[in-house]
Amino acid sequence: MTGGAASAMDVRRYGTGLLSTEVRPLDEGGYLWRRKPGPSAPGPFPPVPAPSVKAIAGLPQDGPGRWVLGREQGRAREYRVGGGTSVADRVLREGPGKGLDDVLRAVGGLLAQLHGLPRRSADDQVAGSAGMFRLAVWWSGRGAKDRAKVAGELLRTELGDDGWRLLRGWLAEALADSGSAVVSHGAPTLGSVVCAGPGRPVEFLVGENFCVAPWYADLGWLVGEIVELSWHHGSDHAAWQSALNALFEGYGRDLGARWNRAAALRIALHLHDYSAYVALNPNEVRRYASFLTHLITL
Repeated sequence: MTGGAASAMDVRRYGTGLLSTEVRPLDEGGYLWRRKPGPSAPGPFPPVPAPSVKAIAGLPQDGPGRWVLGREQGRAREYRVGGGTSVADRVLREGPGKGLDDVLRAVGGLLAQLHGLPRRSADDQVAGSAGMFRLAVWWSGRGAKDRAKVAGELLRTELGDDGWRLLRGWLAEALADSGSAVVSHGAPTLGSVVCAGPGRPVEFLVGENFCVAPWYADLGWLVGEIVELSWHHGSDHAAWQSALNALFEGYGRDLGARWNRAAALRIALHLHDYSAYVALNPNEVRRYASFLTHLITL
């Protein structure tokens, strides 16, 4: 590993069976984020094709946000950024506080940049969304981890036949929608967004889940995350809606009538990943099933 030395007390480590993260301060300022697949992850990070590396490096660096492409270090990716905590950390503590709209507006703009890259910058070996594939494997009952199988069976029971059929149908439509496919982040969570402070650029880590997928998959991933955070916090609905509006404003379009589909699929994936890579909690599965039923019936 390169970069300045840091004491053991300065280094933060956290993760799940899917993803492990280490964050350490650098002597010259800023932080080094080192992320790698967790011990139970389905596989390594996919490589980013050289044309895509060049295309992402050529995107503007002087706006309100910038992409930070990870440097490969064995199984890990390393990122040099200005902040030591993610936007997700802050939102989990504080809710939709001051400045979140500006962050999400910048995030939307960055996604629009990425989705606007020519498809030829991603070669034919780039796969679709790993998250969608995890959902497909889970719901097929083949190859899913034991804890996830139990969670999936309970979720199906709680949703009922109609709800289960709708969710699986929405996933199948997204997986088959090659006409809407764009160069995509693949997993644009707020845990991959860093902002060192007011007036500082938003930095978005990219490369671990790089793929070609429908444009609404990336946007829907963030919408689902924000909707889920709003549900957990139970705080000011208007503030959360303002954050969503800022995301759409930055991106240049919203999800229209499909927003609840995208949110439901992302939240279902979070339930899978928690069950498979953290712990099985039947009460949480039932709670999530109740919220998913609400989203499905909107």
